[in-house]
Amino acid sequence: MFEHSHYDTLQDYLASGCTLELTDEELDYYNALYALVGIDRKYGKDNAIAFLMHPPFNVERSRARRMYAEALNLFYLNDTVENDAYRAILFDNLRKAALAVLQNATTSKDMEVYGNLLTQAWKVKMLDKPDPVKPKEIKEKPIIHFDLDSLSVGLPSANRNILAKQIDGLDLPEREKTRLKRDANVVDVDIEEMLDDQEEKTKDIG
Repeated sequence: MFEHSHYDTLQDYLASGCTLELTDEELDYYNALYALVGIDRKYGKDNAIAFLMHPPFNVERSRARRMYAEALNLFYLNDTVENDAYRAILFDNLRKAALAVLQNATTSKDMEVYGNLLTQAWKVKMLDKPDPVKPKEIKEKPIIHFDLDSLSVGLPSANRNILAKQIDGLDLPEREKTRLKRDANVVDVDIEEMLDDQEEKTKDIG
């Protein structure tokens, strides 16, 4: 029985929200893997593997071990990283051990053991580390507004005459001063002049 693995099919089955239709053999395979997880949690790995090696399955040990690995990855993983499966198993075991200690605690030492087990469980599950920062959605990103009018952001308007005098005082060619005044809205934009400037720069580059 179970001569062939149906692991990939079962991954698709779970990813679909269990809406895909399974054959009888695939369904039996699914139930066997699910049972392995429960046996492993309560009785350990060796007993889980032995479960498959006896009737009604009678699976060979090597095949049973592979199915055990498939069961862990299929039902414990939330992505394709195998280590997450082992973290989930350790977390469950440590949490159950901590609960057992708490229920039978009679001394402060017992409570200390309980606390240590919980701490280990948190570390295994990486609950002691901050969650990774998720990238902001487009709608959450701040909207940046650019405006040449200082009044729109609550700042006093610049004195254009003073600004023009400051530009005139610069040791620059007249054409460059005119461009600065135009950029600062000190003088009106002259489209023809801007095109001439652009043509002149293109010639300089060439």
